[in-house]
Amino acid sequence: MKIIPKVLLGYLQENKITAERFADELEVKMSEVEKLLNGDSVEYKTAVLFIYYFGADKAQHIIDWNGMGIKNPLAKVL
Repeated sequence: MKIIPKVLLGYLQENKITAERFADELEVKMSEVEKLLNGDSVEYKTAVLFIYYFGADKAQHIIDWNGMGIKNPLAKVL
């Protein structure tokens, strides 16, 4: 999974959460948070924990669907 780094960074700044604290809250290694903040792909476990942390409704707006070449499965189809 890849995310949009500026959206996550904005969330962290707005909530005064350091990258280290975020890693602790997600229960992942700091290297995984660094990957998120760089827009790189993360391990499956990190992706699951990330979605669980934010909830699917919020996480879907942080995930970089285009960067992964995947259509957002939660997007409303009209």
